[in-house]
Amino acid sequence: MTESRESQHTLLPEEEDLVTVHPDRSWNPLGRRGSPLEPDYSYALNHYNSRESESLSFTDEVMRDVGLGISNDSGDTFPARGKRDSYLSSDPSQPNTPGFVRTPLGTPGFSAPKHLSNCRSRSTVLQRRFGWVPISMFILALYATVFSGIYLMVAFVKPRWGNVGSGQTMNASTASLLCAFFAKTIELAYVTICVAFLGQVLSRRALTKDSRGITISDMNMRSWIMQPGSIFVRWEAVRYSAMTFLGLIALTSTIVAMLYTTAAEALGKSERTRHYHIIACVYYILTANPITSIVSPKLSNGQNKSTILWGQVQASFANPYYLSNNCQSPIPESMDTKNRNGTCLSIEHAGAAYHNYQQWIQTWTELIISGNDTSNKLANRPKPTGSMWDNTTITGTWIQVQDITELSQKWGRMVNNITMAFPHTGIPAAAMDEKNGLSQPQEASGEGKYNIEAGVPSPAVNVMCAGMNRSELAPIVYTAWPNGSANFNATTWTESAAPYIPVYPAWLNSTVVDSFFGFGPEYGQEPPIFGTYPDEYNTIINITGVWPANAVYLLGKPESSEPEYVMCAIRAKLTGVCSTSYDAASSGAALYTLCEDSSNKLQYNKQVSNFVEGDWSPDWKNVAGDWASALSLGSGITSADASNERLIMQMMPLYDNTTGKYTLNPKLPSIGEALAVMSGCTLILGTQHTPFVQGWNYTTENNDTLPEPVYQHFNAKLQVAGYQSGGSEGWQDVFFVVLVFAFITSAGCLVFMIIEARGHQVTDFTEPQNLFALAVNSPQSSRLHGACGCGPEGHQMNERWFIGMEENDEHYYIRAKADGTDPDGRSPGYARVATIDEEMEEGINSVSPAVNEFRRLSKRGSWLGKFY
Repeated sequence: MTESRESQHTLLPEEEDLVTVHPDRSWNPLGRRGSPLEPDYSYALNHYNSRESESLSFTDEVMRDVGLGISNDSGDTFPARGKRDSYLSSDPSQPNTPGFVRTPLGTPGFSAPKHLSNCRSRSTVLQRRFGWVPISMFILALYATVFSGIYLMVAFVKPRWGNVGSGQTMNASTASLLCAFFAKTIELAYVTICVAFLGQVLSRRALTKDSRGITISDMNMRSWIMQPGSIFVRWEAVRYSAMTFLGLIALTSTIVAMLYTTAAEALGKSERTRHYHIIACVYYILTANPITSIVSPKLSNGQNKSTILWGQVQASFANPYYLSNNCQSPIPESMDTKNRNGTCLSIEHAGAAYHNYQQWIQTWTELIISGNDTSNKLANRPKPTGSMWDNTTITGTWIQVQDITELSQKWGRMVNNITMAFPHTGIPAAAMDEKNGLSQPQEASGEGKYNIEAGVPSPAVNVMCAGMNRSELAPIVYTAWPNGSANFNATTWTESAAPYIPVYPAWLNSTVVDSFFGFGPEYGQEPPIFGTYPDEYNTIINITGVWPANAVYLLGKPESSEPEYVMCAIRAKLTGVCSTSYDAASSGAALYTLCEDSSNKLQYNKQVSNFVEGDWSPDWKNVAGDWASALSLGSGITSADASNERLIMQMMPLYDNTTGKYTLNPKLPSIGEALAVMSGCTLILGTQHTPFVQGWNYTTENNDTLPEPVYQHFNAKLQVAGYQSGGSEGWQDVFFVVLVFAFITSAGCLVFMIIEARGHQVTDFTEPQNLFALAVNSPQSSRLHGACGCGPEGHQMNERWFIGMEENDEHYYIRAKADGTDPDGRSPGYARVATIDEEMEEGINSVSPAVNEFRRLSKRGSWLGKFY
């Protein structure tokens, strides 16, 4: 080393520059002359003071020696035109800085002050077991391991937080806040212990005797974790260390730390980006937070589980007494004892029916205006709709669909047979009942929702219309009877019975449509009697049928001559071909039917084998009578030309004169569809607080009503969409890898601190402040030649370094392994250790605690040491 230094000053043959004076000991950058402990600089100082008078002005020197500090061809860092003489300033106006000398240009040069000649370490490199740093690192490692393990378990178990029916007491927002808080603390602890682990391993490797040493790229691994972007910026350092065992651990920790620290929200909820495949997945992985994606509670659908739910029952289906007595009106019953309840119920029918009907008509109008014709197949036409409580949308289903063309050909007349099923409206009340313990959406931070599919019968209405001519209607039109016209009074027709009308048990006149409508003793239903023939666009109703009459009848006159008149029977029942589904959310609810699905196990007739389909309800006829009167469907008796009647009579099916066939008009609803939708409000009212089974299975003497409601259970499936830990999308399962490695690496760092370090921490020489202090007190090395200004590059990043001790001074230093080796191939620092080791074995010498500590650290005393 001394020879190489002397060769650098061939441009100064006669005198030595104080800046380049070198000591006898090659490792000491401060230089020594004379005794080993006290360097002598008198020769250099006296020699260069004598040259003071020869110094040039600063301006002249700059003009002559442009490029100060740039090496010439000889490798000298001084200008090639001449040497620069250093001197100590004798000018009182130019203070002398300790440790520096001045060159003729006024540039400070490095000298060796006496008080730095013996750099003894003020403390040992091995810290106390119960010191602040070891204890802190142990606590952080334990915390990161335990909580990353908990988060991993949470990700696999996917617990629900404050969900509907979960019984959880923790609020979802509180759970989310706690998850975010602990995720951040895990992130901080994880990064800290991973950096500390790397520092401990590299420092111990650098101190270990005969180890392969450490490289600058190895020391750069800590910045990977703390600054993940440095992997791409400092790629040259990455390539030397990335494929080593420790480098792979560092890269794993970097990836984990990078994904933990990402603050972006998980993008799994985006439906639009779900289909972008590879690009979306890469973007998700780089921007999504695994804690947010997998552990932090988020709104998601739970499993669809079978359960038993309970609801309150107080009256039979479509019970007119219960509905009228519970109708809300400001008029006290004492003010209008006879008509108060009927009036209230009629207003309720009118309001609900017209609202539902208008919404359905609007749907048709929008389709027609937009040019989107609907189908002439009933199943593909707009579904019936309704509403309840102003926040629940009801959607029905067309069931038991029959082709109008085939029916018309079979009966030789226009036949429009429509059956509509509505959901059981007792399900929403059951979902809100405290007995079921279902938390409502507004209780789950206003964002929860749930779905109930109930295996209960559904109310259904059937509208069966047939085209008839005047002569075919004569047997059931009073004015067509002998003396009928003379005795007909339109005003009193609905108030009192007209003369000459037979009463039960006598059966009325037979018609050509008896078998179609089910009239006569064979079917148990009497035909209706209409007062007169309605005028064009008018309708007349019959609601006077005595028990067990189960239908109301409507007779109307359309504009067309085919058919000349139309008569419809409207009746209702409970059907078993459907189940009821209820979706509840804070923004609103939806109640709808799932019908005639072979895979639907909750379809009621699949649960109850003896269910009777077509058991028409006589009670509903009494409810429908008030409904029809409220909607002015019978005002044609006086030719009132009501708007509702006119619109209905314009909804006749299409008739083809050439083929004689009837079909549904794709641009217009049919009369059967319109009447079914309009009557849907009776089904909504008729199933509230009614049984969840077919029939009335309670013993009571009060018109099939109970004085107090009772609970009845039903089979259901419950799916909760509340706050739950776990990924909301399939691609988010990739983050399980991150969580697994976070736990494994945290546990590995903890094990290292317990087993390998045994609670002791050595000075982390990879920390900038420690490395700086070590480097400035270490000899310069030719292995970093040219790196003083631009930094190391190329093979310099992979140069091996070790940390040694000058045992005479208890001084630590860092040196390249390739510099200054002895004939045996060992570094000088280790040569001294080996000599003293032999002396210790012979018992000749004793050493200081600091030296003894260094010697112990320089030996591989554990099985993990082999990985150093």
